[in-house]
Amino acid sequence: MLNKELIILLLTISLFSCGPKPLDIDISSIEAEIKVERMEQELFQPESDNIIETHNYLLKKYGALYQLFFESMLGEGSVHDPMASTYLAKFIGNKDMQNFYLEIDTKFNDFSAYESEFIDAFKHYKYYFPDSTIPEIVTFYSNFNANAFPLGSQLGIGLDMYLGADNEIVKSIPTASLPQFIKDKMETKFLVADGVKYWLFNRFFKEDNHDFLAEIISSGKIMYLMDAILPNKSDAIKIGYTEAELTWCESNEINIWEILINEELLYSKDQKKIAQFTANGPFTKGLPEESPSMVGLWIGWQMVRDYVEDTGASIVDLLAETNHRKILKSYDPNE
Repeated sequence: MLNKELIILLLTISLFSCGPKPLDIDISSIEAEIKVERMEQELFQPESDNIIETHNYLLKKYGALYQLFFESMLGEGSVHDPMASTYLAKFIGNKDMQNFYLEIDTKFNDFSAYESEFIDAFKHYKYYFPDSTIPEIVTFYSNFNANAFPLGSQLGIGLDMYLGADNEIVKSIPTASLPQFIKDKMETKFLVADGVKYWLFNRFFKEDNHDFLAEIISSGKIMYLMDAILPNKSDAIKIGYTEAELTWCESNEINIWEILINEELLYSKDQKKIAQFTANGPFTKGLPEESPSMVGLWIGWQMVRDYVEDTGASIVDLLAETNHRKILKSYDPNE
């Protein structure tokens, strides 16, 4: 027979392990309609043979996103240039571009699985932000420039950035043009998480001459929103790491913290130093080459998680809290 003390201990463990989780919410009654448009299909398989009509149609339908695609991603000059349709015809007719489109269409002709994931994510989003706009998802060919791009009420998804590192066309692109660390993350498992993350950063990231601590906590808040909106995604997918990269961060958290303290980075406003720990790259500069990039973002995420666990702050309260040192006080790298 179990003694009284052991029974009490087991009951205590059971109560804590089965207790309510703050991000475990019911979204069954929430409506979230997602409209998905396929700009790459309308670009490479236009309804009209008249290229001027196609150009004007795409500009009218997709507005600033098409303008960004044409002017910045293709580098074809002004979308209003009288010769713009001629440049577009040359681009569409290029054999390499046709092959790129064929690869994209083969892999993503059926987008329904990703659409379902976006619907689930934005149901969670509407739970926390009921009056917020749900974006229109626009898939497009980004000319290997953008995973996701929020613009107004549109969320563009560059499907070419998810063809996979093993895709023959991707492998043929020189690493000088498309670095290997980017190729290695061109996996479909990141697609929805990337889209949601870019949307949240665009909506909620506060940028006001940050010092290092403010920068990583502001980013950490966004990552905590990712916890709330994509509760079934792994931490690795949410931040864009491999499992090995995530494990490296978890195993080296104390070492990372000691480096930040010893090098007096927490309150530094040196943008170059801040970028070393927050910018994308093959690894985090100042840390071993085994490290992933953006380790500062990961540390900020852990700070915010500790703060929420310590204080019970709601999503709204967390976003409203601007005292970054208050959030820092809850952080324990030894946990």
